[in-house]
Amino acid sequence: MRNPDPHRRGMLRRFFREFVRPYLGLQVEIGVCLLAGVVLRLVDPLVLRAIVDRALGDGDPHLLLVLVGILAVVLVFRVAFHLVTVWLYSYSGLRILFDVRQRLYEHVQRLSPYFFRGERGGDILARLTADVDVLHRTAAQTLVNAVQDILTIAGILAVLAWLDPLLTLVLIAAYPFLLLALARVNRRLRDEGLRAREAIGELYSFVDERVGAIRLIQEFLREKAEARRHVSVSRPWIRANLRLSLVGALQVALAGVGATGSFIVVFLLGGWRVLAGALSLGSLVAFYTLATRLFRPISGLVGINVDLQVARASLARIFELLDTPPDVRELPGARRPERVRGEIALEDVHVTWPDGTRGLAGVDLHVPPGGVVALVGPTGSGKSTLASLLARYRDPDRGTVRLDGLDVRQWRLRDLRRAVGIVPQETMLFHDTLRANLLLARPRATDEELREVLEACGLGEFLDRLPEGLDTVVGEEGLRLSGGERQRLALARALLKDPSIHVLDEATSALDPRTERDVLAGFFARARGRTIILVAHRLTTVTGVDRIFVLDEGRIVEQGTHAELHAAGGLYRALWDDRPLASLLAASPAPAPPPA
Repeated sequence: MRNPDPHRRGMLRRFFREFVRPYLGLQVEIGVCLLAGVVLRLVDPLVLRAIVDRALGDGDPHLLLVLVGILAVVLVFRVAFHLVTVWLYSYSGLRILFDVRQRLYEHVQRLSPYFFRGERGGDILARLTADVDVLHRTAAQTLVNAVQDILTIAGILAVLAWLDPLLTLVLIAAYPFLLLALARVNRRLRDEGLRAREAIGELYSFVDERVGAIRLIQEFLREKAEARRHVSVSRPWIRANLRLSLVGALQVALAGVGATGSFIVVFLLGGWRVLAGALSLGSLVAFYTLATRLFRPISGLVGINVDLQVARASLARIFELLDTPPDVRELPGARRPERVRGEIALEDVHVTWPDGTRGLAGVDLHVPPGGVVALVGPTGSGKSTLASLLARYRDPDRGTVRLDGLDVRQWRLRDLRRAVGIVPQETMLFHDTLRANLLLARPRATDEELREVLEACGLGEFLDRLPEGLDTVVGEEGLRLSGGERQRLALARALLKDPSIHVLDEATSALDPRTERDVLAGFFARARGRTIILVAHRLTTVTGVDRIFVLDEGRIVEQGTHAELHAAGGLYRALWDDRPLASLLAASPAPAPPPA
């Protein structure tokens, strides 16, 4: 993905249109509570004025008790409305936050596996988590605070002007200079906020990549070096947040200086007017109480711009991911045949990767229902690419892939991927139990069915040795199991899925030849009648299949049985006769011993 533009117009409108508008009713309720809270905040200074001028000035204890009671009731209602408002906007913000994250997660699941090969997993994780969390404040608080601040400022100024227009003009005159200084500080806050968002994305990517490669780090004794790298990657984030804290402190200091200066002038002029009899003492107390409440919403409105600018950076990253179109889309009118037989046909199929590398070039291939065939060839010849086309993990640039005579692009994706089961070389397992990882294929399978497929793949004795049996946790990516155990577990899961077509893409590469023969024999016996495609480098695996297709540089250069291809003396024969690794090692000179 390209670098997102945080200054792109219309993002905030789109955010409110797509995610906030569904909760418009909640926003109205929040607005009513905000208005009630603002009104109540304007009442208590006026009650305080009456206490000073009437109850205390006239020496009326009964009126004092009544006014204090009113003040207590106002305070209780203020607290109640505040709590209700906080609950409403917190609930609204969390629902909006959930909707954004859910929509992102669902969209990411529709993207082709090939999309993730060109992206950093940590950066995508940061967009799904940290960037969405930044929007929580925008969705839950920024709009609410903006409305509340505007209402508060309007109400306070109206009451202040009613109490004393001259003092109000003096108070207002001090704020333009303060707002100008705060605006300059806010621009700095915006820049530092953007740097902090970029830095946290880099840090997420670094940590995610290194945790996933922990074996590699330990293998080459890079623990200390990677710890130093972590420090260097963390420094931009630390510096950006420190600068945010310092600039924020400067903003608070400016606010304090401005407020104190204006209040000094108010007290000086207001005290002179009280002594002159032009203003009552209670009015001065009420004026001062309201004036102290005026600065917070004004500075809050200035600060909202900072929150919006920081949110724009996260919003740009989120919308960029949401706007990334899936490589494979289900076409309108897609369907599924009533009966899946497992016949495969490729007609003049071409695939070219984004970097210009040729994956397949004019491939024609036919596999009858229930056929067992193999794809062999040098590394990079297009075997795995061809296999991925069957389940539409990508589409050919030219040509047609048919399943049971129907173009796979005309299939519903769910039905197509039920019909085609692919077992890759790199087994993917969740950090969960054996049972949970198997039930991905068929959630309603019984324990007896799970044991049957495990035994078919040579894991029966292994299961019996586990104290917790099917409830054994396999660890992150299945790392508590050996490579061979993970591959056999993947084969068992494929049997449990029971698709019409099995594609085994180097699915037994971690097994020794004898175990491989036994496991494949059990697998084939269990999958009898299904179409099976073996993608293999180890040619002894494919000698008994119905037909072998030999690929080289994206083309099928030979096809036939093992005996036919061996007798033909072409590429297959060259691959078959290639010297074993053991003979190569025996012919190589022994390495020199390491220096003492």
